[in-house]
Amino acid sequence: MHSHILPDFDDGAKTVEESLKLINELRKQGVRNICLTPHFYTNEMSYEDYLEDRERAYEAFLPYVPEDINVVLGCEVYITDYIFNNSDLSKITYGKSRYILTEFSYNTPFTEKTIQRFYMLTQNYGLCPVIPHVERYSYLMEHPDVIAQLKDIGVVIQTNVTCYTKEAPFFKKHKLLKLIKHGLIDILGTDTHSMNHNPPTEFREAMSTISQKCGSREVKRMMMTAERMFKKASGVTRSRDLYL
Repeated sequence: MHSHILPDFDDGAKTVEESLKLINELRKQGVRNICLTPHFYTNEMSYEDYLEDRERAYEAFLPYVPEDINVVLGCEVYITDYIFNNSDLSKITYGKSRYILTEFSYNTPFTEKTIQRFYMLTQNYGLCPVIPHVERYSYLMEHPDVIAQLKDIGVVIQTNVTCYTKEAPFFKKHKLLKLIKHGLIDILGTDTHSMNHNPPTEFREAMSTISQKCGSREVKRMMMTAERMFKKASGVTRSRDLYL
């Protein structure tokens, strides 16, 4: 649901070979559906230029994607006032869906102004925002009631699998597991950039940890949410269509 595997585009994979290595590591863990979500810094590049550059990178990479891997194209949108100068944002959602991966400054206090931006995305553009790596926002980690408020207006909450490994900071992991138990985290993602930066090798370990600490039902809930989102992004009507 969150990766920087698209090569030669942002701070993720630099070559096709590196991208295929990341995909292969995910495949080893049973992953077959991958969202390509390269960064879109809205304060640095125009909407039109981003779409043109991303399409070039995607079309060049698509022939190399293994036949047993399903991919959808999206992006991780850094939300600034500039993005709201566009009348239509449907081309930067997850594939054919209305879900949009939204990133903010990590020190964002999520004041009324920030909440209003979510309302603009949902009401003015008809989109469903997704907050990636919720653990990086100290304000949200300290105010789970605000996470609940965001979920009430339709925001989807994502967390990175690296937070649930043996090496992950204990207190952060404990706090995140508590959020999962309370249903405040919706989906998992690798946010993989390379084998050194958020490596994709820890997906199963994360699911195992969550299952042990929160119960297998919570893992199933998050995986079903991800599958539902991926189906909408792919434009398919039946689950089995993703695996043909």
